[in-house]
Amino acid sequence: MKLSKLLRLLPLLLVACYSSAGAVIVEDLYTVELPVADQTTSLRLESFTEAFKQVLVKVSGSDDALKDPAFARPIERSARYVKQFRYINRSLPGDDEFDASRLFLRIDFDQQLVETLLREQNYPIWGRERPSTLMVFSYDVNENIKLASQESTPDLIEALDKAAQTHAVPVLFPLMDLEDISLVKIRDIAARQYSGIETMAQRYSPNALLVGQIVGRSGKGWEGDWEVKFADKSFRWKDEASSRQDIVDQVVRRLAKILAQEYALDGHSSVEESLLLAVSNVNGIDNLLKVQRYLESLNAVDGVRVAMINKDVVTYRLNLRNAPEDLQRLIEFGDVLEVEDFPQLRTGSEDQIILNYSYIDRGVGN
Repeated sequence: MKLSKLLRLLPLLLVACYSSAGAVIVEDLYTVELPVADQTTSLRLESFTEAFKQVLVKVSGSDDALKDPAFARPIERSARYVKQFRYINRSLPGDDEFDASRLFLRIDFDQQLVETLLREQNYPIWGRERPSTLMVFSYDVNENIKLASQESTPDLIEALDKAAQTHAVPVLFPLMDLEDISLVKIRDIAARQYSGIETMAQRYSPNALLVGQIVGRSGKGWEGDWEVKFADKSFRWKDEASSRQDIVDQVVRRLAKILAQEYALDGHSSVEESLLLAVSNVNGIDNLLKVQRYLESLNAVDGVRVAMINKDVVTYRLNLRNAPEDLQRLIEFGDVLEVEDFPQLRTGSEDQIILNYSYIDRGVGN
């Protein structure tokens, strides 16, 4: 049994050896800030419900849970998932009087309760480490075509960025300066000629590349034509909508769902087992604790303790809530530990898999 698991880990190790892209750490997955008109209990409870829906979308990677009858009662009782909340007055310096429109309610949800709910209903858990996506697309309104950028289409970029924040999807937009436009033409996007686009993308070091077109015609509505490529995978789709905002929401929603299917942990594959993870280059107690906190932050891990210390090598015993392959994939995707050697199988009274990594001393906060 242990040997078969060891063999399943080897292909992931080979992928890790050739991967250099790092993930983006998305903060505040379980926190939502909403504008409110007052501090009444009724409005606060309404805000809890709206914020809870946003958290479910961010953590699961899609809005499927909002349509699932199994979540109707938890959403109705969203207050029980709230860890803490507070009101924030964002009135600007120089204001003579309080402006109620600048009152915000900041709501922090209990991570463990939210994740337990999603797991019980077999929904995936998408952790803080997420892929960055470079969006390269053209914007065609009544045959006035532009390469989208902060300079040429600022309102559109702002709308996409806001939608991406709602889904907790890190996105990048090319500058489309002289260096970029020397490599990418509008016709390349329409024809999906990737040579110049991929060369340009190297400048931004994304984990995923989204190429597409937004087309709007007076009286005919809007269309989106998209293709996302990452990790040797490719997905292409088209959207139609009556407004530009709907097209923006649709592409971000679809992108989040596709990426979550690849990177989120599947609730169906939950397990209860443990393994040993040996980490070299851990010099001093501060680094030992940093690595331990990092491992504890991974959604595949249920618990971490130090099993052995030998000079600069610290061996941690990890209790897992997902398969070892999921743990290895999350570590490879991050920018904290680097694979050092093939997994080992220690035989004895209890066979134990040992994964070997080195601490690369970047990407871990205090």
